[in-house]
Amino acid sequence: MPDILFPAGRMVGGNLDKLFPRTEANGTPKIGKDGQPEMQCSFGFAIPKTHAAERWQDTPWGKVIYDTGAAAHPNLVQSPAFSWKITDGDSQLPNKKGKKPADQTGYPGHWVIWFSQGWLPKRVNSDGTVALPDGAIQPGFYIQVFGSVAGNKLVPNGTPGVYLNPVAVALVGEGERIATDVDTTAVGFGGATLPAGAKPVTAAAPQFAAPAPAPTPSAPPAPPVVPNPAILNVPARGPSARPSRPKGLTSG
Repeated sequence: MPDILFPAGRMVGGNLDKLFPRTEANGTPKIGKDGQPEMQCSFGFAIPKTHAAERWQDTPWGKVIYDTGAAAHPNLVQSPAFSWKITDGDSQLPNKKGKKPADQTGYPGHWVIWFSQGWLPKRVNSDGTVALPDGAIQPGFYIQVFGSVAGNKLVPNGTPGVYLNPVAVALVGEGERIATDVDTTAVGFGGATLPAGAKPVTAAAPQFAAPAPAPTPSAPPAPPVVPNPAILNVPARGPSARPSRPKGLTSG
């Protein structure tokens, strides 16, 4: 499995920070032997051509890839179906998705290599001394790739080709970012006339968490009952005084 230090080029697609499901030719998720969807890191890397008539097989990096593929599948290396993972960025031949390489950003004048593997490569600064965090390398930036190449294992109804695995990616320069998603704010949504029978979409009320009820203040403690001294300290009653006789009356 030879190693290759590729020359500096531009990242033209993909993602170096996340793994995404691998898909079959019909677009369905590819399931591994463990019954779980297979995940992969995939990105495109464009290397400038030195002249218009250049063949990628004649470049130092291309010769290593070609020799590895020829050693793995000597009788199939000339097949047009051989999967080299390399695209001529000036080609007018549409790919399986109907897109012409020459119409894609960053492709013209370059050899475009698509790397993929089931784990993320190491991401470092230009001289490899400092590891970079997620998001440091974006499509449109300039990078250098250190990777390996190996012939694939041919299975029944399979496609002969090579594996190109990126071991480490170094950020060597920034460039104009290449959008890898559709900007839905710029395509013209919102001006369509509703067909008969259609009703405007009811705006959903924001889903906020209900505020916690305010705690009910506890009643202040009742003041202690202080007996009224005037009630409790009732003076004791002395002997009853005999009522005085009205004047003019004598006892009988």
